[in-house]
Amino acid sequence: MSEKRARKTGSAKRRVPACEIQAAYGDPCPAGLPVSVGVPFPAGTLKDVAMLDVKGPGGEPRPVAGRVLVRHPDGSIRWCLVSFGAREAGAHQVLVSRSAPVLKPAVVLRHEAGTWTIESDRIRLTVCETGPGVLGELSCDGHAYLAAPGDLSFCVDGASTRHESRRTVRVIEQTPLRIRLRVEGAHYQPDGVRCLNYRLDVEVWAGWPAVRLDYHYLNLEPGKPAQPVRRIAMDAAWSMGPETRRHFLQKNHGLFYVSRHVFNPAPVGIVADFSYGRGPHVENPAMLLDDVDYPFYLDPPLVDTQDWLGVGDGTHAVYLRMGDFLAARPNRMTSAGNTLNAEFWPATAEPLELPQGRSRRQTVTLAFTKSQEAGAGTAKLSNAPRQAPQGVAALLNAPLHDGRAVVSPDWIAHCGEFKQAVAMPYGSHVRIETNLTSLVHLDMPYTKFDVGDTDSHYNTGRSGIPLPGAPVIPPVFPRSTPTQTYLDLTEPVWTNNEYDAIHVFCKELMRTGRVELWNTLRLAARHNIEVDFLHYSDHRWLHRATPAHSVNHTTTGAYPSHFWTQGLLEYYCLTGDPDALEVACALGDKTVENFSDPELRKVLWGFNREIGWSVLLLACLVDVTGEARFRPLLDEMVDYLVGYDRAGFTGGINLSNGNDRQNMNRQIVGNFFGYASMMEGIDLYADLTGRKDVIRWLKAFCHDLADEAMNAAREGQMRGIDFGTALGIGYERTGDRRFLDMAGLSLDIAYWNAPGVQGGGSAKPVAYAYRGLARLLGHAWRHGLLDRYEYPSLQEASGRKSGNQKGRRKGAKRGG
Repeated sequence: MSEKRARKTGSAKRRVPACEIQAAYGDPCPAGLPVSVGVPFPAGTLKDVAMLDVKGPGGEPRPVAGRVLVRHPDGSIRWCLVSFGAREAGAHQVLVSRSAPVLKPAVVLRHEAGTWTIESDRIRLTVCETGPGVLGELSCDGHAYLAAPGDLSFCVDGASTRHESRRTVRVIEQTPLRIRLRVEGAHYQPDGVRCLNYRLDVEVWAGWPAVRLDYHYLNLEPGKPAQPVRRIAMDAAWSMGPETRRHFLQKNHGLFYVSRHVFNPAPVGIVADFSYGRGPHVENPAMLLDDVDYPFYLDPPLVDTQDWLGVGDGTHAVYLRMGDFLAARPNRMTSAGNTLNAEFWPATAEPLELPQGRSRRQTVTLAFTKSQEAGAGTAKLSNAPRQAPQGVAALLNAPLHDGRAVVSPDWIAHCGEFKQAVAMPYGSHVRIETNLTSLVHLDMPYTKFDVGDTDSHYNTGRSGIPLPGAPVIPPVFPRSTPTQTYLDLTEPVWTNNEYDAIHVFCKELMRTGRVELWNTLRLAARHNIEVDFLHYSDHRWLHRATPAHSVNHTTTGAYPSHFWTQGLLEYYCLTGDPDALEVACALGDKTVENFSDPELRKVLWGFNREIGWSVLLLACLVDVTGEARFRPLLDEMVDYLVGYDRAGFTGGINLSNGNDRQNMNRQIVGNFFGYASMMEGIDLYADLTGRKDVIRWLKAFCHDLADEAMNAAREGQMRGIDFGTALGIGYERTGDRRFLDMAGLSLDIAYWNAPGVQGGGSAKPVAYAYRGLARLLGHAWRHGLLDRYEYPSLQEASGRKSGNQKGRRKGAKRGG
C-alpha cells in the first residue's frame, strides 16, 4: 500500500507544529482533572504507548497513558487515545520520549475466580461474572458503601440484574491512570423471562473518589415489534446509618435568587420532564423546605435545582449525577431512607413502547464523600455554563472527560489526517468563519430518543403521521408549503444522519479546535449508534443496519446509499468509543451482505449512489480499520466504475433531477448530491492504493463534470456549493486553474450580496452544504479568492498589510 498523498507535509524545512492538547479545564489536586482524547501521529513517530510524555502549560510532567486506536501500514501508531490528569487549563504538550513520571498510587485491576477487582488509592470495587450483583463490593476511603451484592441493580419493570445467572466482562482499557470494563448481560424476571439486554461500562480513575457507569439498555427481543416498559432504573440501597438526609441545591432562593443547599430528611425526587419548562426541578415544592413568602413576580415556587442528588448519614455521603438529564428527557432521581436511585425511564412518565432493535445509553457518575465535606453555604450562581464546578458537582463531573480537551488543529493538519492538510486554517477569514459557525449547528429536540437527530422536513412532501390526539390536517397547501400548524401536529420524518452530519462536526472540530462543538457531536454520534442503528431485527435487511430517514427513526427500509461510516470512524479516532467502531464495521458487513445477495444486487448495482456511498463507506473502513474483509467488494466496485461507459449511456438516471434528454455527465452534474460520495470515495481509494489507472480516470471524470457544469451555468443552471467536492478534488488531482475559477462562481453565488451558505440547523442540509464548501475553502483562501468576500472594514485594514498577504500567497502551494 502506497503512502497517502494527503499525508504529505511538504518541504522538510517547513516548521513542524507542536503536538498539543488544549484542556478547557484543570484541577489543582495531585491527580489532575481527567482528560482523554484521540491524538494522531505521523507514520514512524510513535511505536509504543510507553514512549508518550505530557507536559502541562507550566512545564510540569504529567503521568500519561495511551491506548492504540489505529495503526499505520508500517505498524507505528496512527491514532492514540491519550489520557492524563490536567492540573491546569491550557496547552499540554505531547512528546515522544520515555520521561513521563510514574503515577503513584495507580489504579490496578485483578481477575480471579469470576471476580474483577478495581482498586485505586480511593476506590475499591468488584465486578462479578455471576451472582445477584453486577457490583459485588464498592468502598471509598475504607468505608463499604454497598453491604451486599445486589444492593445496586439495574431494573426494567419486574426484571432485574439480580436474577441473571451469568454476565460477561471484558477490558476496554487498563492503565495506571484508569480502568474501564464492559459488562454485558440482561435483566431477568424471577421466573427467568428476559426483558432487555444491557451493557454497563465501569470506569475508575486514580486519585478520584468517583465511579463512572455508562448504562446502555438494548431491545434485542425477537418476535415482538416493541417492548412495553413502565420503568428503567438503577436502584441502590447504600450502607448508611438509620438517620439520613437528602442533599441538593435550590438554585434560586429568597427575594434575591441566591442559591441554597437543602438537607431534607424526607424523600426527595428531582425530575426533568415536560411539565416544567426550564430545567431540572424538585417534583414537589414541599421538598425545598422553603418557608419564604414569595411575591408573585418571582414566579413561585422556586423549584429549580441541578442534575445531582445526594444522601448522607452525617458521616458518609453518596452523590449521583445523571448525564444528559435535561437533554434526554424524561429522567428522574429519587432518594428515601438509604436509597439513591436513577430512573432512565421514570415510573411517573407515560408508558414506553421500545421498538425492536432500539437502545439508549446514559451516563451515571457516583461520588463518595465524608458528610462534613459537603458545605451548606449559599452563593449566587452564574447563569454561565461551567464544566468544572466546585464542591460535590466537581467530583461528579470529574469522570466526564468527553469533550474536555481538543488536539491542536495545526498538529492534525501536519499529520495529514482526514484531508485536514488542505482545509482553510481557522481564523483566516472573519466572514467565512462567521458563516461556518452559523452553518455547523443542529436544532435538536431535548427528548429521550430524538436528541442528536433533527427534523428532515421530508414530511412537507410526504404523508406525515399525526401525533396522538391531533386533528387530521391536509398536507397539501398553496406553493406546496405546509402551515406551521401541520408541522407542529405531525410526527417528523427524522434525518437519521443523512449525508453524515457526524462527519461535519468531526471535521470542523479538527479544523477549529472549538470545544463547544463536542457536545453536539457526542449527542449526534451516540444517537446514530443507539437509535438509528437497529441492534436486532426479525427482518433480515433491517438487522444491524440503519434505516433511512423516517418517522419514529426506524420505520422504513435500510439500503447502502443511506449507510454512513465516515463520521463514526472519525469520532472513534477522536474519542476511542468502541461502539462507534462496532456500528461502522457492522454497516460495512451489511453492505457486503447486500451486494452478495443475487436478487438484491440486481436492484442495487449500477453507476449510481448505491455504489457511490458504498465506495466511500468501504474506503473509510479500509483506511481506518485495515480489515481485509472490506477490500474485495471495494475493489470490484471501483473497477466497475472506472470501466463504465458513461458516453454510451442513454436514458435518465434514477434520481430526482434525472433527464433522459441529457448525456450522463450532464445528469450527474444536475444530481451531484448522488455522486459526490462516489468522487470522494474513489479519491480516498486512489490515496490508499496508488493505482494509476484510477487516478487517470478520476482526473478525466473531474474534467468531464467541469465541462458540463460550465454548460449548465451558461444555460442558467449553475451548480451550488455542493459541487465544491468535484472542484476541490479536480484541483488537487490536476492543478488546473479552471477548477479554482469555477470555485469562484460557486462562492459568488453563496457570498456575493448573499448571506452565505445556509443549513437551517437540519442535519442533511448542514452536511450537504459543508461537504462541498470545506473542500474548496482552503484552496480558495491560499489563492486569494476569498478576499473579496471579507467585510469591507476588514478589507480596508488588510489592504494596509498587503505586503504580508502577497508574501503569504507567493509561498502557497497546490494542495498545501
